[in-house]
Amino acid sequence: MSSSNRTQFSRREFVRLSAIWSLALWIGSAGCMGRVKPARQGMGNRFVRAGKPVLVVVEGTDHEGMLRAGLEALGGLPQLVHNDTSVLIKPNFVFRQHYPVTTDPEMIFLMSRLLREAGAGTVEVFDAPGTYLIGSERETFDFNDVVNKGKKHGVPVTCGDAGRRREYVATRKEGWQSYDEILIHKKVYRAPVVINMPCLKRHHTSYLTCALKNHFGAVYGGQRWDAHIRGEGLDKMSGSAKKRAAAKFRDETHFMTALAEFADAVRPELTFVDARSILTKGGPTKNKGKIKKGINRFLLSGDMVALDTYCSRLMEEHDDTYTTRMIEPYLRVAARLGLGTADLQQVDIIEIKM
Repeated sequence: MSSSNRTQFSRREFVRLSAIWSLALWIGSAGCMGRVKPARQGMGNRFVRAGKPVLVVVEGTDHEGMLRAGLEALGGLPQLVHNDTSVLIKPNFVFRQHYPVTTDPEMIFLMSRLLREAGAGTVEVFDAPGTYLIGSERETFDFNDVVNKGKKHGVPVTCGDAGRRREYVATRKEGWQSYDEILIHKKVYRAPVVINMPCLKRHHTSYLTCALKNHFGAVYGGQRWDAHIRGEGLDKMSGSAKKRAAAKFRDETHFMTALAEFADAVRPELTFVDARSILTKGGPTKNKGKIKKGINRFLLSGDMVALDTYCSRLMEEHDDTYTTRMIEPYLRVAARLGLGTADLQQVDIIEIKM
């Protein structure tokens, strides 16, 4: 066995053992870590017009102008923030790489500035990477210099620990099937307003990472690792085999169900997708995918299912190895949970060119 294969094997086994160990600790601590709470309800979707969820797509190159125009068309941030409302921004900082593998810090701090202009009080940035439990949890934060940039903008940046059980609260909701309880980080659970800021990229197991998948970073490590491990059967297929399987795929597996239910446990008030560039062909790292620049779109909505559907079609335009059928299972689960609609005919789509 080559040294690289030994390293990959060691990492995979480490992840498996860590997940089992974390889940064992979670089960063993049930009843002694505080009572189980209801899932976070949030404000619901405030961006609805004539009974339809609003989805805004802005195309251009003036980033601040694009975001301002998108928020105005959506209905405005005062729908969410006023009188010093506290806001938590949830980006995607899972790997030690730049945008579009991770969320662009400049867009985070632009959003934070506009939130404060609209009346928000404290704006905090939070994510809990911990993908492999190897190395520093802060590697992605340090790589993108997010903490120091946050200080310059007066925005606190917090890196959660995916493996530290006491940072999470157990939540429960009737109808969840993947886990009886889903453990959500306390910062996310307690936030009056959550702004979801994912990237648009391919993923080896979920096929696509966007609005719904981004909430893995709010969930306790043992559960997210367990869900990924159960999805490894799909991950082991070749690209063409995976595409053929997805064309026939209608089964709502544990992984696909968990993905939607994790999002249901968070229910952010707003999702902002920065699709100036996207990661195609593979992922979720640029070493396994191909960055497609020049997309130049911002997308905003309170409906995560509509956003993922629209962004999925955008991915189809630029990646011939991808089809929206691949993510239909988790879109169906998310729609049943009331997270939005995949029928874009039922969405008020506003497209703006600048």
